Amino acid sequence: MKFSADDFKQLYAEMPDEELRSLVREELTEVARQCYDDELKRRGVQAAPVRRSMPPVVAAQEPEEIAPEPEEPLEEVEVEREEEEDLAPAAIFSSREKARAAKGLLQSAAIPAFLEDDTVASGGFRLLVAASYVEQAREVLGETG
Repeated sequence: MKFSADDFKQLYAEMPDEELRSLVREELTEVARQCYDDELKRRGVQAAPVRRSMPPVVAAQEPEEIAPEPEEPLEEVEVEREEEEDLAPAAIFSSREKARAAKGLLQSAAIPAFLEDDTVASGGFRLLVAASYVEQAREVLGETG
């Protein structure tokens, strides 16, 4: 299963203005960032100012002098942009209510999430996120559980 631009568009369209503005643009994937920008433009709202999660680190003492490494020519590598990203389960719930609450929690932490009803196969309700967000999603869910 892929996490497409249409999925991000739907997710952002469902968010209230303040929730959308609370997302940290720099933490979004490239596809999500474009959809985010489009949704803000469509609504005529501006993104919230970038917030720092940690204060800057200040060196306690003078750094040692380090000899510069010899410069080597950089090889040009063409990076292929992916329009979609695989989805992976962040958690599985036995009740729809718990799954919806967890989905809301992830979305408030700026992690796009989708529910998949797998009760037919006795799998419960799977909370899916983009593969690059799985670890972060599990941390968020673990903090509350």
